[in-house]
Amino acid sequence: MPFIEAPTTFYLGKRYDPESHRLTDDVVYYDSRDLTTHAVVVGMTGSGKTGLCITLLEEAILDNIPAIVIDPKGDITNLLLSFPDLRPEDFQQWVNVDDARRAGLDVPAYAADVAQTWRTGLQNWGIVPDRLRWLSRAAKYSIFTPGSDSGLPISILASLRSPREGWVGNEEANREKINGVVTALLALIGKNVEPVKDREHVIVANIFEYAWQRGIDLTLQDIILQVQKPPFDKLGVFPIDEYMPEKARFKLAMELNSIIAAPSFQSWLQGEPMDIPNLLYQPDGRARVSIFYIAHLSEAERLFIITLLLENMLGWMRTLSGTTSLRALLYIDEMFGYFPPYPKNPPTKLPLMRLLKQARAFGVGLILATQNPGDLDYKGLSNAGTWFIGRLQSEQDRARVMTGLESLVSADNNLNLKQVERLIADIEPRVFLMNNIHDQGGPILVHSRWAMSYLRGPLTRQQVQILMQAQRQQMLGGTNPALAQASVGAGGYASQPMVSPQQSLFAPQAAPQMMPPALPEMPTQPPNLPEQPKFGGYAAQNAMYTPQIAPPPPQFLPMETVSPAYQQNYSGVTMSPSQVNYNRPMDSQATRAGLQPPAGYSTNQPPVQSAITQYFIPNSISSQQAIDDWERRTNFSAQSLGGIAMIYKPVLLAQAAVRYADRKTNTFTARSYAFRVPGLERNGIVHWQEFEAAAIDAKRVSGEPFTQALYGDLTPGLSDARRLTQLQRELIDLLYNTARLNIPYNPSLGIYANPDGNYAEFKASATQAAREKRDGEIDKVTAQYERAMDKLEDKLRRKLREMESEEKELADRKREELFTTGEAILSLLKGQTAYTLSRATRAGRFRRQTKEDLSESEAVIAELQDEQQKLAEEFELALRAVNDKWAKVAAESSEQTVTPFKKDIQVEMFGIGWIPFWYAEINGQTLMLPAES
Repeated sequence: MPFIEAPTTFYLGKRYDPESHRLTDDVVYYDSRDLTTHAVVVGMTGSGKTGLCITLLEEAILDNIPAIVIDPKGDITNLLLSFPDLRPEDFQQWVNVDDARRAGLDVPAYAADVAQTWRTGLQNWGIVPDRLRWLSRAAKYSIFTPGSDSGLPISILASLRSPREGWVGNEEANREKINGVVTALLALIGKNVEPVKDREHVIVANIFEYAWQRGIDLTLQDIILQVQKPPFDKLGVFPIDEYMPEKARFKLAMELNSIIAAPSFQSWLQGEPMDIPNLLYQPDGRARVSIFYIAHLSEAERLFIITLLLENMLGWMRTLSGTTSLRALLYIDEMFGYFPPYPKNPPTKLPLMRLLKQARAFGVGLILATQNPGDLDYKGLSNAGTWFIGRLQSEQDRARVMTGLESLVSADNNLNLKQVERLIADIEPRVFLMNNIHDQGGPILVHSRWAMSYLRGPLTRQQVQILMQAQRQQMLGGTNPALAQASVGAGGYASQPMVSPQQSLFAPQAAPQMMPPALPEMPTQPPNLPEQPKFGGYAAQNAMYTPQIAPPPPQFLPMETVSPAYQQNYSGVTMSPSQVNYNRPMDSQATRAGLQPPAGYSTNQPPVQSAITQYFIPNSISSQQAIDDWERRTNFSAQSLGGIAMIYKPVLLAQAAVRYADRKTNTFTARSYAFRVPGLERNGIVHWQEFEAAAIDAKRVSGEPFTQALYGDLTPGLSDARRLTQLQRELIDLLYNTARLNIPYNPSLGIYANPDGNYAEFKASATQAAREKRDGEIDKVTAQYERAMDKLEDKLRRKLREMESEEKELADRKREELFTTGEAILSLLKGQTAYTLSRATRAGRFRRQTKEDLSESEAVIAELQDEQQKLAEEFELALRAVNDKWAKVAAESSEQTVTPFKKDIQVEMFGIGWIPFWYAEINGQTLMLPAES
């Protein structure tokens, strides 16, 4: 019987008969919701474990379920080798040359042989090419290679930032995360420390807690410097120098510094942030599969990256609402060393234990696979609801698995250990004993279906580079959606973009038109997404999420422009400008030696009316950093420096905070709108839209110069207090009429976007809500068709029994007729004809009647079987209709506009803004270099 394509239901394979050692016709389905109680896959090399796990992932992807995959060997990268057309040339680049040589074929011939094998295998399992096309388009596949530039780079800086949910009320969870991150960090320098006991761990953990309690993000440089000079005086009751002497702290700081000083470590600090929503979802909310290829890493580095991933997964999970549907998958391909039995305690073990216990409530499923059954903590794995046990290498391995399964007996009354032991004693490749606590029938043997991905074995880093070349170019070219939407925030990491006001204050954007996601029909092309606004929303309470956008430079002075994403580099650590202390230049006379002020500038600060407020912006780029940046951008070397001086350019600086409060959309947030207007005249219209700029923290600004500097002349408008007062009123009116906040929402589901979240999170929330409703409706439809199928099966069973009875009766009638005919011949010889012939005639009539009854039963059975087939087809169509219905609901998107009251508009700054630049003579040429990022 062909399998039924049904959402929420995974097509795993067919039942296997252990007595006859043959496949049966019974298709094995697996409810995706059963994965919320997690799955463990055990099997030796050659057992088909990788094929089964890739099959599980393929089915999840077809159901639009995102996944994060930890791939220590490189096997799961085969997910990207899906070739819908099954052409030999598709396979040729990926076949193993050694396999071709062993087969006595050249590579093209071997590729053709493999293509035919895959085509035949898929056909035998009822998988059509369209299903392969759906798989290739259902998700975005990305391979990350931490510490290597082969695949996509991943930045670990986000893992060091303070928790978004805050410290208060989350102390226990945050301390657990700190313990894991610190343990993994110290493991990188070869220290196998134990939390609470080892002083190295205690001091670094306290540095994290001190910063996170205050909402401060950390960098590796911060940690190293604070190990030398901690921000606290005591640990417990002892002074810090007694608890850990300065010499010992210096030694620890040097060991940590050796990590970031290594050139190879720079790739750990670049690339996409380790942000779980970005790893799981595309910007339009569709699924993403993020594979972490770590075959090239040392064991300490593997523990480090896996611990960070697990802790980030836990942090993201705690921001979610509960669900009974499968929301996302975390798959670890080889558990060896990450979840060992007591007393071993690697940094990965505790977060894994927490995920196994807590993830179910949030719809996050774990699939944990291993070929080494002796290296698992089976007590911890008692939380796993599904076990797949394949071929095992030795009697000892089988005994270990049986010991682990004993812990499941109390949770699963259908588990018969003696039966399990008998079934796994001699199991064949690609056959697995599946024990699912959600199934009432007990354990069964399942033969996994043919994988849709080409299972060629582990890929090399060079092959990964080929697969990720396009995505890597997109990322490095600045067009990667995840990076384009994120920006460097206060913590030196790429922060989440906000669902912010329309693209421009003066050009409202239309609500995005979303197409239905693929669940599981062929996905459509992703829609156009709303762009980020030119102005970054900023308020004190959400400053850490504010996109930093470089202000437009004053247009009345020549200058050298810089990239708005320019960052400072210290000892190999990338830092954001906000992490750098504001640099005060050297004494102006020494700095300006031999440097003449440009036209329109003088050493004296211009006089200003007392009614006009002045705002001096601090420099966040030192003079040396400005020169270094100029060299990088121009590819010229600063051979001679005639002098360099701080210079302030005057502009009209206007910044206002707008508060939005709306109960209907649950919007309670604020945005800041900033403008920098150069060359302000005494009269004329100010076109504010031309001068939008990034908002800045008013606490950073001073009313006095930070240092001696050169000052630009004021234009007439900047000197006129009445003109500025008039413009301030004009700005308030402008914001009242135009500063609207457009909140995306789903009308059918009643879901509104978080104004301080991003669009992808909103789409993911809508998709998950629709999935839950879809799953509920599918349960009702399934129950309805199950009743109809049960009735047909009962009828068919009765008719089959009748037919068996009629077949037996027909055989008896034939024997009776044969006997009666023989008796009739004898009677003829004896002269007893009448009675005997009459009896023989009756026997023939009975046989014919029985044969007619049998033919009628066969016809009825055929009709019932046709009805069964039609009912199965109707069932599949009904499931598709439900799926399509909720896919369209999930895709709905409109906008609700939130407007402020005038009383909710507060002017933060309005007056003369002094913008810092470096005025330098380099190689005989005078330049204006930015002093602020």
